[in-house]
Amino acid sequence: MKRILTIFLAALVTVTGVEVADAERIGEAVAVVDNATTEGTVGQQPLKTGMQVSLGDRVTTDGNGEVAFRFNDGTRMVVGPNSSLVLDSFVFRGRAADNQFVVRAFSGAFRFITGGGQKDAYLIQTPAATIGVRGTIFDFSVTPGETNLLLLEGGASVCGVNGRCTLADAQ
Repeated sequence: MKRILTIFLAALVTVTGVEVADAERIGEAVAVVDNATTEGTVGQQPLKTGMQVSLGDRVTTDGNGEVAFRFNDGTRMVVGPNSSLVLDSFVFRGRAADNQFVVRAFSGAFRFITGGGQKDAYLIQTPAATIGVRGTIFDFSVTPGETNLLLLEGGASVCGVNGRCTLADAQ
């Protein structure tokens, strides 16, 4: 019985190692200030400059934390203090029509600068709205029941949970 348990535990460790190795790396933390964590296939750990982030990772900052990311397609995103998001979908290969980058932002303040993908490939989902990107640099914040957008360059569409959409272009 002890031998069977040992073999089972060894197999479990091996399978867990495969899951970690198979996690799709989609970007890197290029700067981290104070306290930020990432939670994904390897559990929760402090986020450090140079660390890779993977599809499905949840990133959280405390009241002093900030993180700057550079993703594989060249997209850059800054996550401000007291923020939380999940890197939900990242597909940039093959046909441009199939490319997709989706972030679910739950709370906090962010800056988003699109990368090399088609502009309609980018989508940011919040509890109160969905932001569609059209070649853009913008800041946005997420608070309970509200998503605010400050467009710095390009354009964006913002659709509320009620289905009403607004198109915005930088002046």
